[in-house]
Amino acid sequence: MRIVPLIWSSGSLLLACLSMAACTPPKSPDEERRPDPQVSRASGPTSAIVQSAEAYKDRARSAEESQLDAADQHRAEIDAQTQ
Repeated sequence: MRIVPLIWSSGSLLLACLSMAACTPPKSPDEERRPDPQVSRASGPTSAIVQSAEAYKDRARSAEESQLDAADQHRAEIDAQTQ
């Protein structure tokens, strides 16, 4: 009859040890190092994709600027009418 409590106590001890081992914080990872860029931005001619992207950005900037100018002009017209 003493075998059953002994199995339970050793099982409980084993369960407690496993749960304590599972609850330990993980080890901190090594610091990640970003890879060095293989092509610098200043070297060599730009590709067609980069040139088309820059042209698209320039068109977007000019469209935004014209929209802001039109909005300023519209506000000025409204202010002139209300005075």
